[in-house]
Amino acid sequence: MTANEKAPTGQCRLDVWLWAARFYKTRNLAALNIKKGLVSISGKTTTKPASILNIGSHLVVDLNSVRITILVEKIAIKRVSYEKAQLLYRIISKESEEAEIFFQARARYKRDKKVRRNLKAFKEKLHFLSDN
Repeated sequence: MTANEKAPTGQCRLDVWLWAARFYKTRNLAALNIKKGLVSISGKTTTKPASILNIGSHLVVDLNSVRITILVEKIAIKRVSYEKAQLLYRIISKESEEAEIFFQARARYKRDKKVRRNLKAFKEKLHFLSDN
């Protein structure tokens, strides 16, 4: 990384780093989500986009109902390419996988024949009652 891409002190603003690491398309979006409380640093929810971020900090970011836990490995103050941005952090955990498994299992559920018959009879009764 060049001098422009790396902060000399090893610190940077939270919104700038999230933008530089390509979690958000604009700094404004990053700042809005921080203000909403969707980002926390080392277990503390912060509402200030200007919060200081250090190397080794743990971030929890909620992106589109996916909770990602991240370890900050490098600091960047300038937006970099996707390949370089992936070197700025390490993903510790992603909590969407459990949700996906749950929803896939729920989508595969099919009622047995008896339940389907009862449901069909109940719907026909309701339809019969609504006609009169």
